[in-house]
Amino acid sequence: MKTMKLFTMLFLAMGMAFTSCEGPEGPEGEMGLTGETGAQGEAGAAGEQGPQGEPGEDGNANVIASDWIDAGFDTSAALFSDEFSISVPELTREIADSAIILVYGRDDLSNRFEVHQLPYVQRNEKYDYHLEGSLVHEYELFITGTTMDGNNQFYLSVDKVRYVIVPSGTAKSASVNLYKMSYEEVMDHFGLDY
Repeated sequence: MKTMKLFTMLFLAMGMAFTSCEGPEGPEGEMGLTGETGAQGEAGAAGEQGPQGEPGEDGNANVIASDWIDAGFDTSAALFSDEFSISVPELTREIADSAIILVYGRDDLSNRFEVHQLPYVQRNEKYDYHLEGSLVHEYELFITGTTMDGNNQFYLSVDKVRYVIVPSGTAKSASVNLYKMSYEEVMDHFGLDY
């Protein structure tokens, strides 16, 4: 009986040793036939509502920007003060009362090609602006050049002007001081063309 038990144990041990050996796998067999599609299961319960996302940043849809407009200063005579006006048809009383209005002057005639926010002082020249409008007439933007010393001169440091009107509800204007930004920074901030 001991011998039989020994042979059985030896036979089992050898069987396990030979079947547990690893070797290279053979090729995968052929794909079997596709079975029938099962019945559609019942829809599960709806999941919980996710948290509210953060509000997106407003764009520049309400920002009004003019093209560059030729300055209307008199170039035929030297003057103590000179002024010209630009019609601003997009501006209403409601917008004018609460908007940020930026006016820029550009010097294209010299080799400087500089852009400055008005009011602006260059040498002996001061450039400024003001708005005039009423319920009957559309708004006009008046650009004024005056000398600092009272002498007559030509106003050549600003030969093009551009205005940018940012209504008070424009979120992109809420967190920054647009008056302290350069022309390029304002254009980039609102995604406007230079």
